[in-house]
Amino acid sequence: MSMKERKKLIIIKTGAANLASVEAFAKRLGFEPVVSDMMIDVLEGQVVILPGVGAFGPAMEKLSQDGLDEAICRRVEQGLPTAGICLGMQLFFEASEEAPGSKGLCIFNGTVKRLAGGLPLPQLGWNKIESESSAHLLESGWVYFANSYRVGEVAYTYKTTIKGSKGAPFAQNVFDQVAIASARYGEPFVAALEAWQDAKPTLLLCQFHPELSGSFGTRLFSHWIDLNRIGRNV
Repeated sequence: MSMKERKKLIIIKTGAANLASVEAFAKRLGFEPVVSDMMIDVLEGQVVILPGVGAFGPAMEKLSQDGLDEAICRRVEQGLPTAGICLGMQLFFEASEEAPGSKGLCIFNGTVKRLAGGLPLPQLGWNKIESESSAHLLESGWVYFANSYRVGEVAYTYKTTIKGSKGAPFAQNVFDQVAIASARYGEPFVAALEAWQDAKPTLLLCQFHPELSGSFGTRLFSHWIDLNRIGRNV
């Protein structure tokens, strides 16, 4: 298979992230990584990852400047496989204490808050996640975290409404099912989220770093891609 024909995974360029580990992760998953801030790539990519190093405010500013906020929301509305890692997960919510006044993608309700409980920040290292019994993709296991902020809970029903980054609704009843995995670091928080649409887990959000979580992270994303019926390079 030539380089031109190889299956590609789009990694969204937010301007702050060191993407080498995510690019290597894409290769382990069987894709050619493409780092891009082009709206057309985000809209049309078979698989797209919003990575997770940096700060909430500057990352959203970059996404908004390039029209990528709207592109991400449209991907989610259309049921195209989309993932967020660490900060990339947090950006799918309405706001963050890290950046007062900065508006997130607003796909889920809720404000990202600083981890409480008196433990050293950031949380750096391995921690165990526990998946809900209703989860079909997420599993319990040990994963690697690097975060000072977290999602405390997810305000959702089995029929979630996407609001869109500009506040105007794109679609209603987008997700058929949403399930989470939780972890604890001084307090409980949402470690990951899977959202299903038309019998596929089209959205996968991870507060942890799957690219740094060894075989667990690779297995999770491989399963996610396969359930979305996306071919990979061999």
